[in-house]
Amino acid sequence: MRFTFISSAVALVASTLLLNGAEAQQLCNGYAELCAKTYDQVVYATTHNAYAYTPPGALAANQNNDIPTQLKDGIRAFMLDAYNLPSGATNDIELCHSYCTLLDAGPLSKVLGQFKTFMDQNPNEVISIFWENAANLTPARFQTVYQAAGMTPYLYTQTAGSTTWPTLASMISSNKRLLNFVDSGADASVPWLMAEYDFIFETPYAITKGSEYPCTIDRPKGQERGMYVMNHFISGQVTVGDQTFDVPQSSIVAQTNGPDLASHANKCTQTFNKVPNFVAVDFYEQGSVLQTVAQLNGVTWNGQAPTPAAGTKKSAAAGKIAGASSVAASLAAAAAAAVFAL
Repeated sequence: MRFTFISSAVALVASTLLLNGAEAQQLCNGYAELCAKTYDQVVYATTHNAYAYTPPGALAANQNNDIPTQLKDGIRAFMLDAYNLPSGATNDIELCHSYCTLLDAGPLSKVLGQFKTFMDQNPNEVISIFWENAANLTPARFQTVYQAAGMTPYLYTQTAGSTTWPTLASMISSNKRLLNFVDSGADASVPWLMAEYDFIFETPYAITKGSEYPCTIDRPKGQERGMYVMNHFISGQVTVGDQTFDVPQSSIVAQTNGPDLASHANKCTQTFNKVPNFVAVDFYEQGSVLQTVAQLNGVTWNGQAPTPAAGTKKSAAAGKIAGASSVAASLAAAAAAAVFAL
């Protein structure tokens, strides 16, 4: 009897220790060390034009993998562009690249459904979305789509002017772990759609092949904020008629997202005396984006390798551009020529 009692006591102590150990090892965005850090102290791997992955091989695509794959791989901040629906309906928002005739990734409602599925299944992840309000949509338009998608319980609001952010652990505990920033059009009617430049500044985004990676404040001009986006992607400009387009440079991405990324991050850290919070890249699965972000966060990379692209290769074929309209076809041909000239 005594032996049984002692054995039970030992088992109870062991299970308690294991439980406490598991609690102590809670992961926040993949790392236990990030749980005690406040939101503004963390670095987030960020995809530029995250939705621009379709059709496969399109010259205007900035990514090779879809958003569910990006989430699975560890991307935690996403840049999206908001346009009106081609139909003219106001119950949704279209995700397009410059013009919907150039690249149309479909309705926001679908993408928010993908975010919700991931967040429902992964309760220890804090996600950020950056909106380029290209069509000057009202906050009410965003509110309608987010509510219909069931995202309301996840939405976090930071009071304008506040410089004190919660820790990732507390955001996870409250389940308010989806942050939304918009570059223009924010107002008090939808407080969770936060004015980006109240909290964040960005480095220049118009970087061409062979130019120096800048560590200057581009938006808002000359106004430093508590956090910043380090834009790190190479584009070539193509002009068709009176319209100019940026074409992603996939052929040099291994260098761009490898040694150049680490060098750029170190340069900006020294310039601003703080690490970049959002490291925005094209074709994130190539190079060493996740390793570099882990290093900037002061953690040992967890070894989770990103999903390789599905073998898509940029093509000069006009049919690769969504819609294959005459404008898109002309752009495809001109863009192809520019890509090979750069």
